[in-house]
Amino acid sequence: MDHIPRLSESVYVGLYREVGSPTEVRIRREVMDTVEVVSRPVYIMRGFDRMRSGSRREGFRLSTSDVDWMFWPPDHKVLCDLSQISLYRIPQHTFIVMECDDLPPGFTRLNLTSPSNNEIVISSCVEINNKINISSTLFRDNHLRLLQRTKFTTSSTSHGPCSTYCMGNVESDCAFCFQSHHWPAIALPWIQRCRQQGWPSEVVLSDILRSGFHVVPIGSTDESILEWRISFSLAEQKLVYSMNHTQFLCYGLFKIFLKEVINLNEDSPVLCSYFTKTVVFWVIQTNNFLTWTPENLLPCFWECFKLLIYWVFTGECPNFFIPENNMFQFKVTGSIQTVLFNKLYKLYCKGIPSLLLSESLRSHLSQAILYRTLTVCTDERSIITNTEHEISLFEEFREYNRSVSSVEEFAAFMKNIEIEIRKRLTPYQEATVQLMTSMVLRETAMLKVCDVYQHKNSNKVYYKDSNVSRMLKLSCTLGCVSDVLYLAMYFYRTCRFEQSLSCLQKAQDRMTLPYIIYHGHVYLDIYRRCMIEMSLSRKMKIALVTDIVLYSEYIYIDELILEQKTSYDNGQLALHIPPLVILHMLFTLNLHRLGDTIRSQQSLQDLQTLLLYDDETNVPLYLRDISWQILGICQQICGNFPEAQESFQNSLQQDPLNRIQKATVFRISALFQ
Repeated sequence: MDHIPRLSESVYVGLYREVGSPTEVRIRREVMDTVEVVSRPVYIMRGFDRMRSGSRREGFRLSTSDVDWMFWPPDHKVLCDLSQISLYRIPQHTFIVMECDDLPPGFTRLNLTSPSNNEIVISSCVEINNKINISSTLFRDNHLRLLQRTKFTTSSTSHGPCSTYCMGNVESDCAFCFQSHHWPAIALPWIQRCRQQGWPSEVVLSDILRSGFHVVPIGSTDESILEWRISFSLAEQKLVYSMNHTQFLCYGLFKIFLKEVINLNEDSPVLCSYFTKTVVFWVIQTNNFLTWTPENLLPCFWECFKLLIYWVFTGECPNFFIPENNMFQFKVTGSIQTVLFNKLYKLYCKGIPSLLLSESLRSHLSQAILYRTLTVCTDERSIITNTEHEISLFEEFREYNRSVSSVEEFAAFMKNIEIEIRKRLTPYQEATVQLMTSMVLRETAMLKVCDVYQHKNSNKVYYKDSNVSRMLKLSCTLGCVSDVLYLAMYFYRTCRFEQSLSCLQKAQDRMTLPYIIYHGHVYLDIYRRCMIEMSLSRKMKIALVTDIVLYSEYIYIDELILEQKTSYDNGQLALHIPPLVILHMLFTLNLHRLGDTIRSQQSLQDLQTLLLYDDETNVPLYLRDISWQILGICQQICGNFPEAQESFQNSLQQDPLNRIQKATVFRISALFQ
């Protein structure tokens, strides 16, 4: 390994930008874990438990990082043997017993031993030899058909044990499965191996054993319709969390190398990123000669790469938890194995410079590889500032919007929030809980708006309307800068134009301050000076601006009903709108309703100027479809029909993220009627 260069601070700048610094990875995990814990009771009320898995859950934000989900019915308990039934309440649970006899290692059959009230489980059962078995094929296909009947996932396809679908522009893998809170007998030797090798630590090991495992609907072959694969996704996530940052960087480096070098130009790659994770696990646990420190990142990577080559050469890739399960058995054989080995061996002969074949890594590693005598300095604080970490946190929040869809769910959510805030939370967790509470208050307020409009002649209207106002105002108090726009929309819709204008003026005053953060855009020096000694929670409230999200089942303002319906009919859950666009729209509409033509036209002109001259700082390119559409709507309402037509035409030419083209075409045709 002496010929492999050590890494300098400048190299780590690039790798931290590509994979993430220790603090950035911690932020990503804490935000995601907090959202999952707080939201869990809500989803159990809907009849399933869930968890995120895959590389995004692990802390990566690479361009290839996938969004994976696992869903399972919480009242169905998988038992390793029937004696474990005594640990549960029999009337409340459905029991499924594993049967692993005469099956390939890592696979099991599932025997349903008590009645189930889950229709998909019932329809997936097959009786063989007086036993009721749950067919993995039927279970997977039944869930796929269910997804395909849903408006938002009509294009779902089967991919291994998962259903792959697109929600908006994001592709996701969804595995419907079952969970066991026990540990399978076939993986008991893994426990002893961990203790002998000293990785993971006893604390992590105990946590993994308490968490159990899942069984996912896929057999060892296509014909194995009754087989289920034992999945250790939750254990793998905990193992990745337990890595030091050099190990995590090595894993990320390996993933990038696989994607951009090994699998480059491969339509159907033989190797997937799961193999890189397995390699890293084995190397960490079994190679006692490696020192996992920052300057040794490249030697550690090279050891992982050599192990992968060896596995391809032998045609054996042992599962980390069940080594008897050779994951290459049906995948890396014959001519495929020969071609793959030759490709990897050529890269091995190039040595560590083969990393320069990666487009993402080339600029970061070229100096270290060409000049091998570099000083080592990898102190994170000298590379990435606290301000950049805060921006990273705020960027994470963009992934999370939806939380509740009923008043009952609101009650469950708030009860869980109360439990969480009693714990000792990190600043990142506190900010996450605060933002989620603001979102839930806002959504519940919109539920009550629907209730208000259904009881217009009721004596309770004033009481309910007051509740809505209080919830929206509390949401503004807890949330970020742009949340006041939801209150302004509500006042506009209830014809309180002066109150709406007052909210808009406050929003404009705050949103135009120089330290505002929107989509990662910020004047760093000004932000640092203005935010000195403020808590993270306070910074979020006075500096963060987020997109306005209008969910399809709620009416926020009448002028956008057509766009909401069209977007929904085309498989979008919500409209996403830049906050400054909504701000100028509401200024224009309120002033128009009040008969203030001069100021209304000025606001309209401000909106048009924003769209014509913005450099994507305030109106991202992918949100310009709805932005031009809103300008056209305002121009049409104000009687500027030629300008409205031009704006609608501009909307049609943009990236169709919100899928509102049919609404645009309809509005253009309506101009000439």
